[in-house]
Amino acid sequence: MPSLPRVGSSTQGSHTDWSSLSVASPGTLINRIENLMASMVDALSRGEPMSIELASRRSLRRLNSLDGHPRRQLISFPGKTLAEADKFTRVLLILQLSHDALVFGDVLTKRQIYYQYQDLFDKQRVVDDLVDDIALTLGIYRDDMNIVASAKGFLSGRMSIRLKDGPVIDASLGDVGTPIPSVASISTVDCSGLRWVLVVEKDATFRSLVSSRFSETSIAGTGLLITAKGYPDLATRTFLQRMHDRHADIPIMLLADLDPDGLNIVRCYRFGADSLADETTSHNRGIHWLGIKTHHVQSAASTVKSQQRKTSISSTACRDPVSLLSARDRRMARHTLARIAARCPEADPVAEQLRSQTQTMLMMNVKAEMQWLDDAGDLTDWLDEQLVDALYG
Repeated sequence: MPSLPRVGSSTQGSHTDWSSLSVASPGTLINRIENLMASMVDALSRGEPMSIELASRRSLRRLNSLDGHPRRQLISFPGKTLAEADKFTRVLLILQLSHDALVFGDVLTKRQIYYQYQDLFDKQRVVDDLVDDIALTLGIYRDDMNIVASAKGFLSGRMSIRLKDGPVIDASLGDVGTPIPSVASISTVDCSGLRWVLVVEKDATFRSLVSSRFSETSIAGTGLLITAKGYPDLATRTFLQRMHDRHADIPIMLLADLDPDGLNIVRCYRFGADSLADETTSHNRGIHWLGIKTHHVQSAASTVKSQQRKTSISSTACRDPVSLLSARDRRMARHTLARIAARCPEADPVAEQLRSQTQTMLMMNVKAEMQWLDDAGDLTDWLDEQLVDALYG
């Protein structure tokens, strides 16, 4: 694993301010929105249509959109069609809600917006897309608008988070983890004594590690466990980016299946989601890929064969860790290679690992899930070995 930060090498305190890391300060963004609203009032006073030039994130999701320039659409009111008038009204409402949230220090979820204005927004996806498009148009993070997604990610371990409105979240409490708060709502974070962060693809594996108190008992030192239950949402990726920005001495490692979905999840954590291809938090150089990799599978397969010679043929203690790729898997793996070539910096070490591991997986025609380690009762031992090797090897 390339250039992990040296454990314990921090030159700054572990109790840090997270409230000053936005692209635009609340005051700056409030001014931008108010200036935009003022321009519409001016248009009305001149008897002209009100207009907004809106950038589209969807135009950045295609493989051939490599110049980083989104398509822009001029929408006006009253507009040429009812659909255009509706879209303008929705954009104006979201801007107003964002403005009010920033002024009063509130944080809204996109789900709250949808349920409060169901008559205007036909479905949740309309809110999601427009919030993303407005953030892109303004050149900010989505969270800077004080509009966030509902919590998907969870964390557990040695971390205390103070929110801007006062409450303190102790992530070491509970048996199922704590929802990751929006970065926009965080004032300070205390991670005294934290040696590592492990991001786990699967919720079931995360829960198993939480229930075993792995973050407290690992021989690699005290850690923090995080999951986004599959593909990461922006809130989880933003939290990890801020973690790296403020605590670069604490390594962030990622455990995912060795299959096309797992490889894409690694790509999303390191390089960002295709749906948010321009997101300025996309490339998180603090993310290091721990496994599962093809050499882990080869080593485990040898161990299984050795143990099978010593156990009953009916034993289920050590099942075969691999299975063959399906036709869908192979199509998805080839698509992943295309995405790596299009979206990932060629010289990035994780991009090179992803490229090599995807090609090797296709050549071997096998995939492996982390669950087999848990089934065999070896997960914590295996993780201890991998973490110690990554941190101190």
